[in-house]
Amino acid sequence: MQPDDAKELRRYLDFVKIEKRLSKNSVSAYESDLEQFFAHLDTAGKTLSTLDPVTLTDYLVEISKDLKLKDRSLARKISALRGFFRFQVEREKLSSELIEAMEPVKLARTLPVFLSIEEMQALLGAIDTATEPGYRDRTMFELFYSSGLRVSELVNLKLGDIYPADRIIRVFGKGSKERVVPYSDDAARYLETYVGAMRHKLMKPGAWNDILFLNKNGKKFTRQGIWKKLKEYAKLAGIDKDISPHKLRHTFATHLLEGGADLRSLQMLLGHASINTTEIYTHVEQQHIKNEFNKLHPRKRMKNGGSDNG
Repeated sequence: MQPDDAKELRRYLDFVKIEKRLSKNSVSAYESDLEQFFAHLDTAGKTLSTLDPVTLTDYLVEISKDLKLKDRSLARKISALRGFFRFQVEREKLSSELIEAMEPVKLARTLPVFLSIEEMQALLGAIDTATEPGYRDRTMFELFYSSGLRVSELVNLKLGDIYPADRIIRVFGKGSKERVVPYSDDAARYLETYVGAMRHKLMKPGAWNDILFLNKNGKKFTRQGIWKKLKEYAKLAGIDKDISPHKLRHTFATHLLEGGADLRSLQMLLGHASINTTEIYTHVEQQHIKNEFNKLHPRKRMKNGGSDNG
């Protein structure tokens, strides 16, 4: 990589780290992806200042033909490159026609594993609420399922984040972005009893804190701790699917869409920065429409389909 190109790369990585507040892993992935692009420029005898649409297209074709590269990884590489180019265009270092030369990658997305409504009922029903830890777990998973939180958001909830009168919780998501999410009547019922009569029994003497859900040590749960509990209750409920906290979030989203929610509302509830992320659930919405069409179309109510008489 030429020294000037290396400087531009470092300047952009600092930008996405500080200004965009991307995670360390994301910045590292962007760095790797862009280094691959600059290696291609070196091979082609080009630099960023002499880059042309033909050289760019050659690179895109090269990585698109890499059969070992999954769709999502390919999309990330192009996304990293597009973001880098926008940064350069804004600084008047590149022409905007280079961005126009890049076509978005069409991902062959499939919906992640999720639980049916019956399986979700079985999971919650498998939790023994006769003990304080069991009641806490039922409350925790009721709230988790009814609000579609990330597991990191769940474990970091504090008592002051709950607004019982309005049935809402205040959540701090990725990048410390705040959003407000409603929760169900069932979750509200369990929360009232848990906070009022159970939670203090899980605290250790002299170890007061305001974390909503306390583990056996009276401290905040880890994400791994939530995962283990979910696996335990899924096994008790006879659920064979490879379930995880993130898949409970998918379950929440899928059940809302099946109930008639729209993608924009779902985006707000899930805390997605872009509607593109939420569109992974689009085919659920389409399948629901298809089912309703097949069920309600007047042709279905005709006793005889009729015959083709030419």
